[in-house]
Amino acid sequence: MRITTSMMSNKYIKNLNKSAYEMNKLSEKVDTGRKFSKGSEDPVSAIKAYKLRREYRTTMIYETNIRDVESFLTSAETNLTEIHNNMEKVYTSYLQGINGTMNAETRKIIAKELENLQGSILTSLNAKFEDRYVFGGTSKEVIPFTVDDSGNLFFKGLNVDDPNDKDALDALANDTINIDLGLGMTFTGTEPDATLNTDTVFDMSMSGIGFMGYGGTGDDPENLYNLIGKIKDELEKENFDYNEITKYIGKFEEQKNQVLVGITDIGAKTNYLDFLKTRNEDNQFNLNKKILDVEFEDPAEAIVNFKMQEYSYNAALSMGNKILQNSFIDFMK
Repeated sequence: MRITTSMMSNKYIKNLNKSAYEMNKLSEKVDTGRKFSKGSEDPVSAIKAYKLRREYRTTMIYETNIRDVESFLTSAETNLTEIHNNMEKVYTSYLQGINGTMNAETRKIIAKELENLQGSILTSLNAKFEDRYVFGGTSKEVIPFTVDDSGNLFFKGLNVDDPNDKDALDALANDTINIDLGLGMTFTGTEPDATLNTDTVFDMSMSGIGFMGYGGTGDDPENLYNLIGKIKDELEKENFDYNEITKYIGKFEEQKNQVLVGITDIGAKTNYLDFLKTRNEDNQFNLNKKILDVEFEDPAEAIVNFKMQEYSYNAALSMGNKILQNSFIDFMK
């Protein structure tokens, strides 16, 4: 078969263009740092990269949720600590008030102090964080604690010391606000009867009725706010009865400790949240590393590959000058 100059030229140009194309691709990788710019260039890696990026976006959602819950718990702890501090002041005033040496005027002054502390406690109980009442459980719009003209405390419209409302208050005390923080939220059963597996979510609910107490009667309250009211009323009586007022001391101490339990519970949730935060950060780091491995070139390797291809291209140009420098007439001589 006769090899003509035209055939040699066409073959050479084809190979040279291929070499130039490869060099341009490698140059683009050096410039962008990416292994591929279109999914069609590497479909398998593109699909893998898409899945990794979707997982990474999910961890970003978890990060936002964790940050929001963290701020919410900080607000809850601040307000609950304020409530406990006021309870300690109430307790100190209570002990002063039952001192047998106190006269009626002094007891009335102490009673007024207790009334003011009641107001401060109520304010903390109705504290808000962004658009949510901190101690309102699942309800966002309804103010959790209200007081009627007789001084009786209500939680979401229910009298906290009415035995008839105890079952409803039990349910409200156990309100849950479950949020997905990366524990692999799952359900048991099938729709529409599927139930959430609570160990796969984080409960951020802080129902105030749980630590304030409920379920007593008007004469024998279980609620701290109402207990303070009863102590205040006893101190204001003209016929002050030491035995009558001291019967509340044990119950007050017991309920005051429930506030401490609430603070401890927040601390435990915060510690667990720190664990989830670290866990999510580790996941983000690992996913980011995988994304880099799948999508991006090693800079040094990309430069070396480009330089090698550039050398090959320049060598081909040099070789072409030597092969194709003779004209058709030269071959005929």
